[in-house]
Amino acid sequence: MGKQRVLSSKFNMSLGYIPVIISIILCEFIIQDIAIYIGTGVGLLSSIYMWRRKGSHIPQIILYCTTGMLLLLTITSLFSTDYCPKAMFPFTLEISAIIPPLIIFLNRRRFLNYHTAQTHKCCKQFFAQGAEAAIVSARVLLLIGFLHFLIISLAILLSHPLSDTMRHVLFHVIPPCVFILSILFNQFGIYYFNKVMKHTVFVPIVTKKGDVIGKAIASEAINRKNEYINPVIRVTVASHGMLFLLPRPQCSLLEKGKTDVLMESYLLYGETLEQGVERILLRTLPTAPLQNLHFSFMYHFENESTNRLIYLFTLDLDDDSILCNKKFKGGKLWTFQQIEHNLHRNFFSGCFECEYEHIKEIIYTREKYKEF
Repeated sequence: MGKQRVLSSKFNMSLGYIPVIISIILCEFIIQDIAIYIGTGVGLLSSIYMWRRKGSHIPQIILYCTTGMLLLLTITSLFSTDYCPKAMFPFTLEISAIIPPLIIFLNRRRFLNYHTAQTHKCCKQFFAQGAEAAIVSARVLLLIGFLHFLIISLAILLSHPLSDTMRHVLFHVIPPCVFILSILFNQFGIYYFNKVMKHTVFVPIVTKKGDVIGKAIASEAINRKNEYINPVIRVTVASHGMLFLLPRPQCSLLEKGKTDVLMESYLLYGETLEQGVERILLRTLPTAPLQNLHFSFMYHFENESTNRLIYLFTLDLDDDSILCNKKFKGGKLWTFQQIEHNLHRNFFSGCFECEYEHIKEIIYTREKYKEF
């Protein structure tokens, strides 16, 4: 709950190099013009399928660029029979396929801004994600391609003239490997990213009415202060007409050391309110009766340090012995008179001071009903 698998293989833009890989491999067995036509056909069919499929989708920018490059070579082959020597054909395809990613990478800011600024709100997110994935794919291919060119340069300098075996490896075997490695590296990057994000907890971003409009990493939410509203669950523990309060931990980022309610936690992304409060209760007071847990009210709390939508619950305990716990250092049951004597003296947390009058009325009413 609250942990997300963020990326799938559709974010691996390097898969768009598959038509080039097909052409390079086929040219070893058939006429290079036919290899180009087949690669172009695969690219065109894949592009049409990606573009026309139903629903929102991430534009496969690298695939479209690769297909466009192969289409230009196809047109060139129709007018010239010797546009590329057979011995250099795989290497020529490699260079040709690297040119569009190089242009994208060199203009990555303008490229990303253009796709982020798309006016179609339903597709805006997908265009931005597609642009980011294309830039990542371009960077990986350029790094691997640069290594290939470096190897060629060193081989020519150290072993000139090149042997037939070395020439075959450098200009026939490595070119398809450049694209295959790019695909594998990108896929590994997605796998690693997902593995990390599996253990990353998200919290919702909500409106003042509680409608979820986004999500944020929980560890960063506290540092973003007033940029957006996050939902927080707070649980007040009452026993025999008194409230159990304790100092906030010194490690707290907000109002450390101030006296507050026993339980407080973010509601996690994808978690219902019921699931969230049960999680908090089982973590803090696992033996407490769930049937004694009641929702009290919701309110918006904002100051210079935080911006929260708070869901307040009360837990009624007939047996307060479960509160005798070493974890609750400094905690004790407070009477309303004791609380009121310390109100507005910077002793209690800001949230508790906002909640107190409502809590007092709720507890007082319940205690009255118990008398009947």
